[in-house]
Formats: sequence, structure tokens, C-alpha cells
Amino acid sequence: MNIEQLQKQLEAEHKALDQKFKFISDLQALMKKHGQSSDDLLAILTEGAAAPAKKGRPKKAKKVAVKAVAKAKTRKKPSPRPVRKFKNPKTGEVAESKAPQVDKTIKAWAKELKVDWQTLEV
Repeated sequence: MNIEQLQKQLEAEHKALDQKFKFISDLQALMKKHGQSSDDLLAILTEGAAAPAKKGRPKKAKKVAVKAVAKAKTRKKPSPRPVRKFKNPKTGEVAESKAPQVDKTIKAWAKELKVDWQTLEV
């Protein structure tokens, strides 16, 4: 690239940044004039994106339903439990379990050896 192309590119970027700065400063002045915060503006914009604008007052039931659907989509599944290995020191037998605190074999070994089941983990 030569210097002229770089200068044109920089001028275009500078013009775009000036426009963006002007928009932001005008928006902040307007928000200040009407006593609104950036959180209020964000709430207004996200509400408008979630549902199309309709005439009249929105019904409460629809608004609640939209929020419930949004919460359901963001819910994450819990991670699966890891498989843990336990060894009986007397017999050398190994047992695997995802829930050792309820596993009958591991509980029986712990009771027989008179120790806590956690001490049997390999």
C-alpha cells in the first residue's frame, strides 16, 4: 500500500469515529434531558427487540410468558458426575460408582472395615 491509500483509509476511519462520537454524545445529552440512565435505555432497547411494537398497553400475561421463555433458554444442564473408583483393601476388588455415598457395595465394604467410605477411594 502506498501512503495516499493509507491516508484515505485513515480519513475514512476518522470520519466514522467522529460520527459515532457525535451520536453517543447526542444520545447522552438526550438521556440526561429526560432523566434516563444507560440501564433504562438498554431495557427499552432489549424489550423492543424481544417483541414487535403494538398499539395500546401490552398485556401482563404475554410479558411474563416472554420472560419465562427467555429464562428457560438460558438454563444450563448440570455437568455429569465423574466415575470414581474404590478398592476393598482386603480382597483387592475394585468398584466404580458415580454416587458412592449410596452404592450398596461400597457402603458394605466401609461397614465391614469400620471406616468411612471416602477412605476407600483409589
